[in-house]
Amino acid sequence: MDILNDREISIALWLLAISIYIFSSSKMAEVRNAFKGFLASLFVTKIMTVLCLMIAYMAIVIYWLSELELWGFEQLKNTIFWCVSVGLISLFNLEKIKKDNNFFKHSVLGNLKLLAILQFVVGVYTFSVLVEVLLVPVLALLGAVLAIAETDKKHHQVKVFLEYCLSFFGVVLIVYTLYMLITDFGEFGKEKTAYDFFVPPLLTLCYLPFFFFMLVYSTYEQVFVRLRFSIKSRFHRYAAKLYAFILFNFRLSLLERWSFQVAKVNIESHSDLVDTFKYIFKVRHSEKNPKEVPKEQGWSPYEAKEFLVNEGLSTGFYNRYFEEEWFASSPMKEFSDGIIPDNIAYYVEGSEDVAKGLKLKVNVNDASRTHHACEKLEAMAEALSISSLNLPLSDEMKSAISGCNSYSEKVEGKTIALVVEHWPNHKFNGFDLKLLISSI
Repeated sequence: MDILNDREISIALWLLAISIYIFSSSKMAEVRNAFKGFLASLFVTKIMTVLCLMIAYMAIVIYWLSELELWGFEQLKNTIFWCVSVGLISLFNLEKIKKDNNFFKHSVLGNLKLLAILQFVVGVYTFSVLVEVLLVPVLALLGAVLAIAETDKKHHQVKVFLEYCLSFFGVVLIVYTLYMLITDFGEFGKEKTAYDFFVPPLLTLCYLPFFFFMLVYSTYEQVFVRLRFSIKSRFHRYAAKLYAFILFNFRLSLLERWSFQVAKVNIESHSDLVDTFKYIFKVRHSEKNPKEVPKEQGWSPYEAKEFLVNEGLSTGFYNRYFEEEWFASSPMKEFSDGIIPDNIAYYVEGSEDVAKGLKLKVNVNDASRTHHACEKLEAMAEALSISSLNLPLSDEMKSAISGCNSYSEKVEGKTIALVVEHWPNHKFNGFDLKLLISSI
């Protein structure tokens, strides 16, 4: 029984050739040093502990699956590939995955999508080793050039051409697979093929409890490290950790929100500490049961922060900023090319129960991209105006945005203003555009 198919053999041969070149060529000294640094970082105690825990956990899972006759030794290759491609990479992307509220659903369903099934079927049949050896570098080069072309709109035609090339190859591969299914179905119909298909999703499903444990552990660890700087008293720090674990348990978003709130206040007594927890649950209750806000006063902050979710501008929590000032903001979202791209963000400002101001801010880091930045602001402002006022932007405001001219008007008891501020002595004549909708 073949351990590796022709495609995997060709990839292994190219990796071996590249490795020999890197470790033997004097021109690759910097690459070798970087690789040594990467290996050294892997052998940090914490990382090695996590890796050992993952290996031990997956060993138990594999033993359990083998006892249930759902895993055989011929699946060792697929299991090793899975551990590297899914297990390790998931752990290294832990911080990024924290922001994906649907990760656990997507991680399982992603293995069962039609595209995943198609990729699996196509991978059953491969060309000869010689053909695969020639195809691997060509496809890798096309993929790399396509990734570069996608970073700059000036290379749009190149991007389209490369996409057609890759699509053509994909069609050829599918046609070849269909032909082989008709003429040599025996290869696809093997029992091993069935195992090859369902073992990786099964490993992913079994891996989720361990991954969830690591997610919870890393979040608590980061929060508890921040507490060292936020709470001076050791007693209050220990009490904070205990209360946090009891009150928040697996609700990690509340835990992180609480840790940032603690950093804003001065904890000098037990009652100060308790007040931070009361504050979080009070705000959480307000979010779930928002008060009705009269139209003339403004908007419900918990509705206002969702006005541009469909446009990709989702704010964080609506929190107290100063004594009576509350605030929520989205991350800066980049939307242009260049070394320093332009970006846009959305802000909600007001009091505890009422959002009194909505703001879009565009940072234009290069004046040569002014037209594109104005188009972006106009599209976002139109969406915000419809969401907040149920009205489109006026022609006068659109004209002001396209011309980058400060302008203000009153609409439906609200003030809509465009403010243009140029940055003095900026190398690329940068400036920012602010569109504000506020209660009069």
